[in-house]
Order: sequence, then structure tokens, then C-alpha cells
Amino acid sequence: MTRWIFEHNEGDTSRYILGELGENNLICIGINPSTATPENLDPTLKKVRTIAQQHGYDGWVMLNVYPQRDANPANIHSKQEDTIITANQNQIRNLLQIGNFRDVWAAWGDEICRRNYLGHCLRGVVGCFDETFTWGHFGALTIKGHPKHPSRIGYNNQFTEFDINEYITNFKK
Repeated sequence: MTRWIFEHNEGDTSRYILGELGENNLICIGINPSTATPENLDPTLKKVRTIAQQHGYDGWVMLNVYPQRDANPANIHSKQEDTIITANQNQIRNLLQIGNFRDVWAAWGDEICRRNYLGHCLRGVVGCFDETFTWGHFGALTIKGHPKHPSRIGYNNQFTEFDINEYITNFKK
């Protein structure tokens, strides 16, 4: 049996967590959240849920590098807002205390290059996880070497290990 988790700020301009918690959960990390809710999942979240189920997970959670809600990553803040970055990382740390998690799906795509601050945000998010987590991606990496966004992959891809520490070390915008 799963239960919904949905964490967002008071004005609903930032979303930190959205998913269905089960006994064996897949964490997916995208670039920024859409306006989806538990009652109204968007195509990306429907795909994340389906891929999680296809790979034996009974739960899934969507997190993001930057929590500003907008269906178009081109519209995210031109300058970072530290308050929502801190809140995002605090929510992630809290989540990791309450759920059964082991696998993290890196899925931010080339949008990680959209703003100069997103690499810094990614480092902060990655810092919330310890070495017990297995990082992976689905499908081939982008031409620029980034893990593809869920909307850019098919359903028949396998979870491939992803060296997040090497990626962070060599990250180039």
C-alpha cells in the first residue's frame, strides 16, 4: 500500500517532493517541478511512476535540483533564490529519514546548463545523500553527457549505474 507525499511552500510556487511512498521506492531527480499535484499528474510524473513500477518499485518520489514550479524550465529564476534552495535540501533530508530508499534516478537532462547556479544546486542536493545510495539513469546520456529527462527516454531502457561523484567533479555548464 502506498501513500501520497506532497511537500510545497505556502504560495505553491515551489514544490519539494511529490510521489507515492511504498516499501521499495525509486527517487527521481529532475531539474525543476511542474505544476503537477497528486490529483493531476503530468506526463513526466506518469512516466516516472510507470517506469518505477516496471522495474519492481512499489513507490516513487520526484525531487528536483531547483524547486521553483513552472512547466517550462526556461522560466525559472534568472538568479537563484537561496530560501527555496535551503528549503528544498531540508525537505530532501527529512524525506530520506522516513522512507525506504536506495536507488536514485538522475534525470535532469541538459536543462542543468540553463542557469549558472544549477550546478551548485545539484551539488547541494547530492550532498543530502550518503554513499549507501545507488545512482543511475535510464537511456543513453545526452550528447553533452547529462542524464536524460524522463520525457526523453523510452519505457524499455534499463537502470544504468551513474557515477554521481565523477559527474559532479567534472561538471561543466
